[in-house]
Amino acid sequence: MDHGYHTLAYLSPGDTFGLEEITHNWLNSEAAPLPLQRSLRAIGYTHILRIPTAIVENHLLEARSATDLPSSLPAVPRSYGALAGQADTELDQATLEFLVEQRFINGTATMLIDLDRCTRCDDCVRACAATHDNNPRFIRHGPVFEHFMVANACMHCSDPVCMIGCPTGAIHRCTDGGEIVIDDTTCIGCATCANSCPYDNIRMVRIRDEQNTLLLNQQTFAPVLRATKCDLCAEQMAGVVPACQNACPHDALVRMDMGKKQRLASWLNR
Repeated sequence: MDHGYHTLAYLSPGDTFGLEEITHNWLNSEAAPLPLQRSLRAIGYTHILRIPTAIVENHLLEARSATDLPSSLPAVPRSYGALAGQADTELDQATLEFLVEQRFINGTATMLIDLDRCTRCDDCVRACAATHDNNPRFIRHGPVFEHFMVANACMHCSDPVCMIGCPTGAIHRCTDGGEIVIDDTTCIGCATCANSCPYDNIRMVRIRDEQNTLLLNQQTFAPVLRATKCDLCAEQMAGVVPACQNACPHDALVRMDMGKKQRLASWLNR
């Protein structure tokens, strides 16, 4: 709705939810817009048809008589106010829609970078490389929304599709902390996990040794490729904070469990 679109979910013939909110905003255009009151979840993959709000208003609402419009409108939640007065522990509607549309809410350790604080010094990338034998595990690049970036680093998803189809079981979940890691000794470089990751957070890279020399296949002399991604420094001695976050001099980087919405909102609204 904040981006000019509105989703109407048809549950049964003549039954929708979402129509009440768009009708309310159409009838009360001078007032503060009413936010979405409910959400719809689907198990597995689903198809969604997004209809611009203007089309719903012009071709659906204007064609209906006043008696056909929803008579009972949902109440505004007590926690809702104008976006300018949004509480520090609440996510605004536009941010929530962005995270849901991009499926970032699946992450348990999503890398977020506050672009207002980040000076592009790349200390985070260098710390990652130093921790992993000169092979950095992420790229300081990714989708940007308002003042923050979701970097291309493994989010350690709660439901990781990258683990499906690995022929050797090299990519797996740690039994201790739950991190998704790749065993370099059993990875054969088939790229199955990299192709499965919907966020492009697994890369096939040329492996280098501690002297920064490329490793070559002894038979073909071609560079050795391995699937590489963030492992949250699971086997390092740095403690519970990954090296990337620990190295940021401006507190611009955090690894965030996207299911903890109050903590996420507090960090975004600092």
